[in-house]
Amino acid sequence: PATMAAAFYVNNAARNTHLVERRELTHVWLNHGDSEKPACFNPVHAIYDMIFAAGQAGIDRYARHGVSIPAQKFKIVGRPQVELITPARGTIGTIEKPTVLYAPTWQGPFADSRVYSLPAGRQIVEQLLAHGARVIFRAHPFNYRYPDAQKMIEDIGAVLDADREVSGREHLWGSAAEQEMSVEDCFNASDAMVSDVSAVVSDYLHSGKPFAMVSVGRTPEQLLLDAPAARAAYVLRDDLSNLADVCNDLLGADPLAAVRNETKIYYLGDFPDEKYADGFLLAARELIDAGRRTTADV
Repeated sequence: PATMAAAFYVNNAARNTHLVERRELTHVWLNHGDSEKPACFNPVHAIYDMIFAAGQAGIDRYARHGVSIPAQKFKIVGRPQVELITPARGTIGTIEKPTVLYAPTWQGPFADSRVYSLPAGRQIVEQLLAHGARVIFRAHPFNYRYPDAQKMIEDIGAVLDADREVSGREHLWGSAAEQEMSVEDCFNASDAMVSDVSAVVSDYLHSGKPFAMVSVGRTPEQLLLDAPAARAAYVLRDDLSNLADVCNDLLGADPLAAVRNETKIYYLGDFPDEKYADGFLLAARELIDAGRRTTADV
């Protein structure tokens, strides 16, 4: 329509290029999450007029992977979705019966995107139970495409069901955690999280709560290079050899609390919590209004 001023894009669909040809519009890349996966530093994003980044991390990610995009194309706007995420209910070590969210990503279609921890999920969940935690297990929906991953999900669910019978702890998994609750609901119901290289890590930073990341297919040192958010995480080795120690830190002393706040700003921008979404809304409105003025002048 003649009144349209801007187009916003959330995924790397090939058909995006057809609309990008409409040069009277301003084309803005948003993405559908903020993570260290290749989809978040795709060189194709250079075709858009602007790239809205949640924080400085979203800008640095391109350069870190050798993708050159002019600085003027970027604008830090925050991640408005995280405004729904509530802060921690207290220092983790003071919470008598903590709830831990285990949220592994999906296996990914290519070797360079295979960063998911689900094959180690049962061992992780069993250790969390041994530490007295209630567990919310939220599997990525794409994992249901793969029979082996679906079997892993069912095995973890069986472990949780068996523990609930013995301990009475109200663990959640399956539809209870994946359909009846949003991902933000799961964040808010938890006191800590275990994940891997996933967009949930960036969003979880907004809560200020402790989290662990599994260093899948790489050393912890390499994970810090590939995913700077790991500096605020308790990093689990790929072989889980430090699993008990990580759970002790995650649910006990929590020595990384100060680092998490710095990392939160790096990934999510420095916007006031009570009006956090305004960063994105104001930037989008300004861009749309500018486009409409240009169209009116023509």
